[in-house]
Amino acid sequence: MINNNRVANTSLERIYPRQMDPNKAADRDSIELHQQRYEYAVKQLSGERILDLACGCGYGTALMAAAHPDKSFTGVDIDPEAVRYAEENYQLPNLRYLSANATLFQSKQAFQTIVSLETIEHLPAVDALFQNFKRLLVPNGKLIASVPTTPTCDGNPHHLQDFSERSFKRLLRQYGFDFSTGFEQVQEWVYDDLMADDSAESTSRAKGVGRNLLKYYLKKPWTLITRVHALLVHGRCNKYLTGVFIQRD
Repeated sequence: MINNNRVANTSLERIYPRQMDPNKAADRDSIELHQQRYEYAVKQLSGERILDLACGCGYGTALMAAAHPDKSFTGVDIDPEAVRYAEENYQLPNLRYLSANATLFQSKQAFQTIVSLETIEHLPAVDALFQNFKRLLVPNGKLIASVPTTPTCDGNPHHLQDFSERSFKRLLRQYGFDFSTGFEQVQEWVYDDLMADDSAESTSRAKGVGRNLLKYYLKKPWTLITRVHALLVHGRCNKYLTGVFIQRD
C-alpha cells in the first residue's frame, strides 16, 4: 500500500526516500547506499521468520518482504512516528511493524535471521543489544549488521562509537557471532549545505555536517589525529561494512 499523506523529514539518522531530492548528490548517494545494503541482505536471508531491528521508515523491510513473499517479516523501530509512516507507506501482507526499543523488544517466537543495519554505532554501550540479539535468534541463527568503518562521530552527533573493519568483527566475535561474508561500500564525500544551520531550508543529509565537525573538534581536539589518519589511509570518503554473522552454539 502506498500512501503519501504523512510527510516526514530526512536527516542524518532517518532516510525517507520519498522526501529526498535525487538531484542532490548527498541524497542520491544515501538512498543508493541504504538500498544496496538491503538488496545484499535479501540474498542472505535464512529461514521463514525475519526481524528488521531498527527498521526506520520501513522502506528496506518492505524491499526484503517483497522479494520473499514466502517469509514473515517484522520491522521494529523505537520511533512511533517512523513506524506509523511505515504502516502507511510500506505495508505488505507478509510484513508487520512494531514500535519498541531494540534492546528491550521481545518475541514469543524466535527468528532465523535478524537484520540490523546502521544501528550499533548509535549506542554508548552495546551489551544489552547483543544480549537481545541472542535471545531473539534461533540457535545458529544469522545476524546481518552494518556499521561505518571510517570515523563518523565527529560529523554525526548521533553516532556514539567509531569502528574499523577489524574492531567491528572483533566485537561480534566477543558476543558469539562468527563472520561469514560481507559487503563493503565506499561513499565519496559531497559538500551540499555542509555549513547550513538548523533553520536553513535544506533537505540534504549533509546539512550542517561542517558545523558539527567544528563543534566536535573544539570539544575534543585530540580526535583530529583519528581523522587525519583516516584521511591518509582511506582518502576523502566514508566506508561501510555489511556483515553476515552466524551465532555460535
